[in-house]
Amino acid sequence: MPRETKDILKDLCSFSLSTADPMDRLPHDCYMILVGRLRSKGHLNKLFEMNESQGITSGGDDDPNQAEYAVLTSEEVESILEHVVLEGSTEQLERQRKSHFVFEDSFNTSVLNMVDTSSSYEKLKRICRIYEIREGVNVDKVMAEHENRVEKSYSHFTEKNLPSDEAKALALSLSFYTGTRSEACNRGASLIARKSNGQVLDKDVEKEINEAAIILYYMVKALSYIPFYWGYVTRACQLTNDELNLYVPGNLITWIQFSSSKKGKKVVDSDAFKYRNTLFKIFSLTGRPIKEFSNFPEEDEVLFLPHSTFLVFNRKVHYEGGGKQVIYMRQVELGLCKWSVLWVDDKIFDEGWENKKHMEYAAVKALDLNVHFIPKSSTESALSFLRSAFGQRLKSKETFRIVTDMNRENEELSQNA
Repeated sequence: MPRETKDILKDLCSFSLSTADPMDRLPHDCYMILVGRLRSKGHLNKLFEMNESQGITSGGDDDPNQAEYAVLTSEEVESILEHVVLEGSTEQLERQRKSHFVFEDSFNTSVLNMVDTSSSYEKLKRICRIYEIREGVNVDKVMAEHENRVEKSYSHFTEKNLPSDEAKALALSLSFYTGTRSEACNRGASLIARKSNGQVLDKDVEKEINEAAIILYYMVKALSYIPFYWGYVTRACQLTNDELNLYVPGNLITWIQFSSSKKGKKVVDSDAFKYRNTLFKIFSLTGRPIKEFSNFPEEDEVLFLPHSTFLVFNRKVHYEGGGKQVIYMRQVELGLCKWSVLWVDDKIFDEGWENKKHMEYAAVKALDLNVHFIPKSSTESALSFLRSAFGQRLKSKETFRIVTDMNRENEELSQNA
């Protein structure tokens, strides 16, 4: 059973950023929510049949942890969403998200409301410096490394017609996150959401999240200028048995924090990651590649924004790898936000799809107005989604739209799409 909100909030408020080791992490359940699950044995068997029909292809070496399911590259697995049973009604789910978890539309609005209009690159540097002060750390050296990374990467944003000062602030926010302070960003995001939803926080925590809001503002804005990554990523975590029990085939899980992963099918080759007990093998749809902004470019990091949702397809234990749990998931979009668009196009998952840039631009045109796109490549997959609890919720919403091409080569009578 998931922990109660009051226990999670206690962990968030008591975590000390100044004394914690850089690799210390809050419990995984501070940053996740179970959305729904398959309850029918028949539907679970259908999921397992997808597994057996596709089989496992080698990852190119002898490490069994590199196995991957070909079905995850296809939206076929998403057809199972039609049979997922929510943990409560859609209304209860929305209330739960709003009462004690980060949720998309209000999170960005809350950050915007907390950010001083005079915020600047210099102000952001001062705040980052405060967070970097820890015993045994040469803060001048750390900040110099951040500024060096900024000088190498901020042109990505000036090329998109942003002023130099703002471009540097965006680059610094990502450098800060990819250093040793990702936990500060995630904790800050969670506390900001709780404050905006009326939960009372200590004065010390209030002061801290006002500073964190500036970092998060620039970080969210920076990611809005980075394209989606469609492909495989790997993430290593340390999970308790209770947390692992939530990751069973057929479950829908939302990660409500910024979540780091490595592009490709291999875990980062360092002691900090390789001894963690759980590997997530994920097919990403909206993760952002941030290698050029990272303090550790060799990790080839892909970053998921808060409230990315995943369908658990399979879970295995690889005893040859020390008993690691390997969890296979596909990122899915459920439209659990105010503004959603169901986009149907037979080329939508093609690497060179010409409308991908338009989708990315529209998704983040305004920081306080998130538009979530639900990609489908055929009439049947779109109808399957609309039959699901998530689609039924959206059909009566004035803020829901459907965009479709008029000719799909992957269907019989393609002109009837």
